[in-house]
Amino acid sequence: MSSDESSDGLEDLKDLMALYGKQEQEKQKEEQKKRFIPKASQAKELNYVEVPMEKVIFGDRQRFLSNLAKSVGQKWQPSDGEDDDKEQHPDQKKKGEKRKAAWSDSDDEDIQVGDVKRATKHTGPLNHLRKDKSYKEYLTARFHRTLNQPKWAEKKVKVEGEDDLSSDEELLQTVGFIDRKARRSDLPQKTLNFKQVKDLNRATYSEGVVTNIQFHPTSTAALVSGENTVANIYTVDGQKNEKLHSMRFKKFPLLCTRIAPCGTRAYFGSFRKFFYSYDLLEAKEIKLALPGEMVGMRRFEVSPCGKFIVTAGKYGAIHLLAANTNELLHSFKQEGKVKGFTWSGDSKRILVCGSGSDVNVLSLRQNLTEHRFLDDGCIHGQSIQLSPNQRLLATGSQEGVVNIYDYESVFSSTAPQPEKRFMNLRTSITDLQFNHSSELLAMCSAEAPNAVKMAHFPSATVFSNFPEQHLKVGHVDTIAFSPHSSFLALATKNKRVPLYRLKYFKGY
Repeated sequence: MSSDESSDGLEDLKDLMALYGKQEQEKQKEEQKKRFIPKASQAKELNYVEVPMEKVIFGDRQRFLSNLAKSVGQKWQPSDGEDDDKEQHPDQKKKGEKRKAAWSDSDDEDIQVGDVKRATKHTGPLNHLRKDKSYKEYLTARFHRTLNQPKWAEKKVKVEGEDDLSSDEELLQTVGFIDRKARRSDLPQKTLNFKQVKDLNRATYSEGVVTNIQFHPTSTAALVSGENTVANIYTVDGQKNEKLHSMRFKKFPLLCTRIAPCGTRAYFGSFRKFFYSYDLLEAKEIKLALPGEMVGMRRFEVSPCGKFIVTAGKYGAIHLLAANTNELLHSFKQEGKVKGFTWSGDSKRILVCGSGSDVNVLSLRQNLTEHRFLDDGCIHGQSIQLSPNQRLLATGSQEGVVNIYDYESVFSSTAPQPEKRFMNLRTSITDLQFNHSSELLAMCSAEAPNAVKMAHFPSATVFSNFPEQHLKVGHVDTIAFSPHSSFLALATKNKRVPLYRLKYFKGY
């Protein structure tokens, strides 16, 4: 081989080596790009798998068992029915699968109604019951018929694609009178879905002529007082209504009784020159003398804040007391005898109706009569009530007329026109009560039997089926709603307190 040919071969070999080196460098660069900087198209195709923390810390379960078997000289074989998904998510349930009870008693299904219920002199024959029906089903149906399951306890299954409600939307769905459209469609305007249950004071009937009913603001209990100087606290369940506590005040007929908004104290008034403050937690009574020239507390109201007590005096006097110290803060004066008063929600105003036709608005800031207006069509005022939402003002006259005013509009005129007039009762209106959502107004008159009516708002219509005509309620003197309007109690002059369950409202 000549020197020229050998030199040509070396040059070709060098060229091949250089070309090979360039290709290797390009391959390494492409691999690095794929490994660290994936392209947009490649990044979309990447599937990220979430590894459980227990697997990161302790390792894979199958690998751990296989290594453990190798260390003892055996070969590990997984069972046929073992599923990796079940091992990784043992608590995961299928959609729509009902949770199993933590514990169940087989005897519950065997017990029948006939094994438990027996005819007695109080119940009479039990021909209306199916003796072969399961006692568990009987109790469950009876519970749902009296107190339905509250909404907060219902288990809701989230549907895929359903957007979560914001906090503002959830608030609007639970406030009540703010979301009026939803409430209007649910509460009927002409007929009321209710059921009469056992009398509230059926355990004793010892109050005599019942003068006051007060539901406890937080507990499922009610305070019933009467002219027999006795006040009793009952549980409110609609079935047994058992007595919890009894209070007796010697030679002190209970004409007016109020529970403080905190629920720990109750006040009892009469025609004596003193009144009682009762601690409900410690069951202790305190006798307090009335300050100044006050001669009794036949009619009084506690402010929503719980700091003040307003009571009616003689010759149109209105006295304001401090609830804690029993100090006389101020005395107002109006023409005519005081018949009724109600507090504003902020405890800064007192609205008073008297034996005349005027309604006075008292200001606690200025200690004077802030405004006075004429109750349209009223000759002798009898009762007054302001709705909890501070929108409606109801006044009742001795002639049986109930006027409904817009609360804000009464300050702009001395003779405002009512938004609605109810003339369903023909005798003196003794009590007016709104429910907690301001959707219902109960009105009654003690001068005629069964003189009770219920109005619906905002339609301002009267329910035609309340009370039922075949039920003899008697002469109703006062009315009380439970804190969430599930129960309605009526104080009658025949020692009974009829109790009604309003099925539209849930809970207590």
